[in-house]
Amino acid sequence: MAEVARGLKLEVEADAAAIAARAAEELVEAGLTPFHERLLAEELLARSGDTQQRLANALAEAKVDLNPHQVEAAMFALDALSRGGCMLADEVGLGKTIEAGLVVAQLMAEGKNRILILAPAVLRAQWNAELREKFDLDSVLVDGRDVKKHNNCFDQPFPVICSHPFAANRSALVAEIPWDLIIIDEAHRLRNAHRPNNKTGQALRASLAGRPKLLLTATPLQNDLMELFGLMSLLDEQILGPEHAFRSRYRADEGGGMTEAAACELKERLAPVVQRTLRRQVREYVRYTNRRSIVEDFHPSPQEHDLYEKVSEYLQRSEAAAIEPGKKTLLTLCYRKLLASSTFAIAPTLRRLSENLEKRLTAARLGQQALSLFEPEEAKQFVEEGEEWSDDPAKAPQVRTLEQEVWELRQYADLADSIRINAKGEALKRALDRTFAVMRTHSWPEKALIFTESKRTQQYLFNLLSEHGYKDKISLLSGDAGGTPEERRALVEEFRHKTQILICTEAGAEGLNLQFCNLVVNYDLPWNPQRVEQRIGRCHRYGQQRDVLVVNFLNRQNAADARLFELLEKKLNLFDGVFGASDEILGALESGVDFERRVLDIYQSCRDPKDINVAFDKLREELEGSINQRMTSMRSVVLERFDGDVRRRLRVAGDAAKEVVAKRQQEAKALTGSVLGSRTSGRLQVAKAAYAVRDRTQDTVSYLQLDAAGLPSRLARLAGSEGWWFVYKFETTGLKPEEKLVHLVLVKDRDGGFRALPLTDGVHFTKLDAKEEKRRQPAPVSVQLMQEQSLMTAKDELIRAAERRNALELDKAKERADRYVEDCLMESREVVEAARQAWFDARKEVTGIEDVAERAKARAHSDRLERDYRRKLASLRNEEEKRYASKDRQMAELANKARVTEKRTLIASAYFWLS
Repeated sequence: MAEVARGLKLEVEADAAAIAARAAEELVEAGLTPFHERLLAEELLARSGDTQQRLANALAEAKVDLNPHQVEAAMFALDALSRGGCMLADEVGLGKTIEAGLVVAQLMAEGKNRILILAPAVLRAQWNAELREKFDLDSVLVDGRDVKKHNNCFDQPFPVICSHPFAANRSALVAEIPWDLIIIDEAHRLRNAHRPNNKTGQALRASLAGRPKLLLTATPLQNDLMELFGLMSLLDEQILGPEHAFRSRYRADEGGGMTEAAACELKERLAPVVQRTLRRQVREYVRYTNRRSIVEDFHPSPQEHDLYEKVSEYLQRSEAAAIEPGKKTLLTLCYRKLLASSTFAIAPTLRRLSENLEKRLTAARLGQQALSLFEPEEAKQFVEEGEEWSDDPAKAPQVRTLEQEVWELRQYADLADSIRINAKGEALKRALDRTFAVMRTHSWPEKALIFTESKRTQQYLFNLLSEHGYKDKISLLSGDAGGTPEERRALVEEFRHKTQILICTEAGAEGLNLQFCNLVVNYDLPWNPQRVEQRIGRCHRYGQQRDVLVVNFLNRQNAADARLFELLEKKLNLFDGVFGASDEILGALESGVDFERRVLDIYQSCRDPKDINVAFDKLREELEGSINQRMTSMRSVVLERFDGDVRRRLRVAGDAAKEVVAKRQQEAKALTGSVLGSRTSGRLQVAKAAYAVRDRTQDTVSYLQLDAAGLPSRLARLAGSEGWWFVYKFETTGLKPEEKLVHLVLVKDRDGGFRALPLTDGVHFTKLDAKEEKRRQPAPVSVQLMQEQSLMTAKDELIRAAERRNALELDKAKERADRYVEDCLMESREVVEAARQAWFDARKEVTGIEDVAERAKARAHSDRLERDYRRKLASLRNEEEKRYASKDRQMAELANKARVTEKRTLIASAYFWLS
């Protein structure tokens, strides 16, 4: 039934689109009168106060299949910009970049070109490409290469795209530009912006203060409400107030939740500035494919097994002279990942460790200062772990210990070098051959995205697969290959059009859109679930048309590997289903670093299968408790809305958007067809046609023959009438300026006088078929008085509506300002109350003391506490005066901006006959 309903829905939409297209074609073929050309030109250029109408231009121009939640998010953002901006927090894969792109496109259509887009370095090229390909917008990437070319590299006539650190390091230059909009992508990276020691966050907060901002993140709240506070403080500190007040008001209880009243208040504060849609809420109209897990078993050779056991035992030692003690946990993780990757990855590492240790041994024998310890290049990919993990330094090892360890490491390196065939590599060849055969039968593209955690393994796989029939069919992406945005984009295009396999190191797990590929191979499986999800998400995302196959390699003889894979697959659901790991699960794991540390502890401390099973059972139990708690935690209370309400609202938004877009496209084609003789209706063509019409002399009166058959039934009585039709453009100021066309229609009565139709009826005249009347002329009768009276009525109506909108915005602003003042005063009031209580307690103590001397001391102490209380009370009163005065000035400035004025311009006039 669902499929039938979906099919009928598609047919209806197709019919509606066809009707709109035919109507547009008829308009183009028939041409427009000069009067109607002027109306359409002004209508298409007008700045509407209605957010949906305002967004029509961007929606009509976008080269993407727009979904209702994206339209609603873009409308929400446009509406919020006048109040300082908002955060779009849709779940992963719902198209936040498209939502932000719609906002950018609309602002640029309105002549607001000062736009800054801050994104992780690897996402800059993606932003540049999506703006160009999906919205036909130019933008410029700036980085270190551009600094010396400009006095201010941010001063550009197009949207500027750069990384978070780049903008933070040049905050003074950023602050010079009067930005119309700042977009911060992956905003959760700045969740600690409120902390004084967060240099990037503090620099951006200062340089972007007071400018409209749009934050984009799928994870606004992972495990701590302070993350949400940090993001809101980056947007506008008035939303949630200072840190002390926030912690006091919304303190979590022992179960990780908060009182219902506090949760409701917090949700109320966030509602105007946070828009979040979940994937499950949009499945009605967004098709998500499945991800399917394929496990490829492999059996290491005796030599590989021997190497693994020996190196593993070495890494399990409490002290290893070749590993820097302060980074032992981090480096041990790195060495274990290399050991599991390939002998080609671990062999050079073991060799370098032995050589470095031998140099230290020589220095120790000569009494010289020891060299720094070796760190593998792969350690750079564990930056987040490095920030959170540290170990205590150890005492210097003895010479005999160094000698023994050098010998061992050499033996391990020799053994690794002797192994030229890896069982996992052979398994990869089998898996690709078999999977490509399956893909061939389904007519799927035979492409594979392979992830490894080592550049040396990457090169090994390149050679291995080249010799296996994939020569000249492999692309490589790592930190070196694909270092710049342009290089990364070129590699993606190479993979799309030329090669069959893309082998990535961890550097490729972020910022790639590879929906054209549906095979992800985890040659090396990360222990961090967030990284696994990132990898799969490169292919399994919005726009993917096929099921995504996820290949993992498993050595079942390794008990720890087997239990870890079971945990990732069964409990975290990373590899199967429609969505993979849920946001609740990934949120419970936070960044995944703690989970990774727990897994490493098991590998390091457990030596037999029984101990391994007990440890993983305990980890799973703790994980279940954490996840279950998250399911009912603050996240759902604060950020999520009822699915039914969301779906109903989205359906309405989607239907309304389709109508607006169809109308706009029809009008655009009609204008360009009539003025330029062209059926194309892009942004540039519409602007060219509209300005060509505006440049004409507009003081002539048009004479029109209108077809009364197009009137609604209640106005059918007007058939046979004649009269004047004046079109005015009213511009109102205030917090939300608006331009609106008013159709003033004066119908001639039988007695020769004229009466004005209601403004809402006048709009219907724009829908009537019309042609120029060249034979008749109206009698010369003045309608100036009636015209002026009707204009005053229209003016009063428009100003009242504008004043209502502005009053509503002022009320919202005043409520936010009032709350902010109270939040700022909370800590001082608590200090005063504590001082008063201390004085009160001291006074009570005096009355209970019998000894005169002790009583005098107690009285003196009470007096000191009284003075202290009064000083703090006076300080509080002073602070209150300053805070309230500042708020009054702020509201006075806002009230001045909200004052509504009106300007009107006659843009076209006509005399008509209805027949």
